[in-house]
Parts: sequence; structure tokens; C-alpha cells
Amino acid sequence: GLISLVSAVRSRPPAISFEAMKRNPMSDFLADFQNHIANQSFFRGKEKILIACSGGPDSIALLRLMVALAPKHRWQLGVLHYNHRLRKSAGNDLRFVRSLSKELGLTFYSGSGNVRREAVKTGASIEEAARKMRYDFFLGTAKKLGIQKIALGHTLDDQAETVLMRILQGTGLRGLQGIREVNRREGVDLIRPLLKFSKKEILNFCRAAKVGFCKDESNRSVRFFRNRIRLKLLPVLKRDFNPRITEALARIPAIASREIALLDRLEAQAWKAAVKKAGTKRIELKREVFFQMESPLQFRIIERALKKIHPQSGLSYEAWERIRRGFSRARNRWSLPKDIDFALTPKTVTVFKKSSS
Repeated sequence: GLISLVSAVRSRPPAISFEAMKRNPMSDFLADFQNHIANQSFFRGKEKILIACSGGPDSIALLRLMVALAPKHRWQLGVLHYNHRLRKSAGNDLRFVRSLSKELGLTFYSGSGNVRREAVKTGASIEEAARKMRYDFFLGTAKKLGIQKIALGHTLDDQAETVLMRILQGTGLRGLQGIREVNRREGVDLIRPLLKFSKKEILNFCRAAKVGFCKDESNRSVRFFRNRIRLKLLPVLKRDFNPRITEALARIPAIASREIALLDRLEAQAWKAAVKKAGTKRIELKREVFFQMESPLQFRIIERALKKIHPQSGLSYEAWERIRRGFSRARNRWSLPKDIDFALTPKTVTVFKKSSS
């Protein structure tokens, strides 16, 4: 990778202490970061935390900030790096992050995989396959080490891009939650302490603190959907429609999350009222109670039933609309993905796993 600002291999930047940062022009950024993680209660004292680091400016800034604050909070930090093997220069990023981790006295954990082969095998896009393999490595390593927190370097700009991507894909309200600051997966908290900070603020911090990082040339490739949004669509929206489009888009997840929290409470009450019998392979709902509910609640109840039978199942908006059109009949039946059927009888609405016989 191209190392900007400082050549990490030839002349490594010294570890930056909290005291040195306080004298630095970017002390305001460190103070903002420190206040934010304290206000959000992301981490406790003496905690073990893994930091995902690609070598790019966002994750390097996160690593430097966490290292600067570690003595004060008595954190034990480790570094995670995943090599997707998609670029010739990926090995340079690996060496840079490994070298920096050693210099900072942190344990370094690396993984790698053949993303292209996995994408072909699973039918996923390169981006989807890379993300899945990366997170599998992160979570697998954390669980093996008995560590429950991983810090990731996503920014306000990443949030804006994600929201716009999902809008273009026709997302529902849940998709508008975008990237979450804290997301628990497989017993591990994925925490994004930089999500309220812009890319510009982070680059300014890296320059002022003379922090070296790697440049990923694939970020300039318009082959990837996210890159096309970042390089082509957002600049037009910023220039012609709203100069503060990034902040505007990044506000949407907070609004959506509050409304989803209300819907979640309504859903829990509706579930309790509607369920007649609930097993692992068959869920029966009281037809009369279910039919009195508003359509968005009906959809959530069916989604919940499907997930209980098969965690990877789900219902698209189009499929739900087709099912709703058949609600006038006393009896009806639909086949859904993952070998699950949805059936109406005069008294019940049933979601069940089809018999293998």
C-alpha cells in the first residue's frame, strides 16, 4: 500500500502518548473522542479490547486514540487485521499494521482468505464476501480469546454512504438504522467509537499528529457499489442539492432507531396477544386477533415467526404484499424460502417448517 504522510517502514512514527496529544493542535479531537466514549459508556476500566485495523486512516486514528487513552483506563488492547488478498499491495498493509502493533507493544492477530473464490462459491458480491470473511475472523478470534469487545473505525461518512446505499436498494425502516454504534453479535460487542466523527476530522487529526497510514487504491475503483456512491453520487448531491448531505443522511439512523424502538414494544405486545401455540417448527396465531392488527404489525409478527423457525429466513416486501392479497379467503397457503409454509384456516394463521418426508 502507499504510505502517506510518514513512511511507516523506513521511519516509524513514535507512539503518541495522551500527554503529547494534549499539547498537539488536535487536542480538541482527542478531548471530543474521550468525552464521546465516556458519555456512551462503550468501555469499562481494565477491559480487554480488540481493535480492527486495516491500516487506513480511520482505523489507524482509532488505534492511536485508544492507545493514548489506554493507560488512564488500564485497558488491555490487541490488534486485528484481515488480509482479503484482493490487491497486490495488501501484503504491505499487513506488514505496516503488524510493525505498528509491535512498536506499540500490542498483540497482533491476522487472518486472510480468498475472497474472490468465496464470492464465486456463494454467489455473493466481492464486497459481501469480504465483509462476511472479515467479520467471521474478527468474531472467531474474539471468542477464542474470551474478549467481548471489538472497536471498529467506521465514520460519519461511512454512515451516510450506507444509508444512501440502502435507500437506493429500497430498504425498509430497519435498513435506515444504517451502521450501529454498538451491535452485539455472537456474544461480542462491535463498537464504532468514531461513527459521529467525519472523515475530514480524522484526516486532520492524522496530519496534525503526524500519523502515518496506508492508502487503499481499490477505494478509487468504481467497480464497487459503495465507491460509486462515494465518488460519483455524493459529490453531485453535495454540489447541487445539499452541501451538508453527509450530516443529513447520517442523522436518519438516529431518527429511525427511535421509531423502531417504539414499534418493537408494540410488536412484543401484539405477539403476546396473537400467539396461540409456538414451537420450534410451527407457530399458530389466532386469525381473528391477527387480522385486527395494522399491516406493519402483521408483517413484523410473521417475520418474527419465520426467524424463530429459521434464523436466516425472511419475507420481502413484494412477497408480503402477495400474501396480503390472499387474506380474504378462508383457506390459503403460500410457500416461503427455507422450506417454510404460511397457511390460513378459518381460525388460525400458521407458519411452519415443511415435513421432510
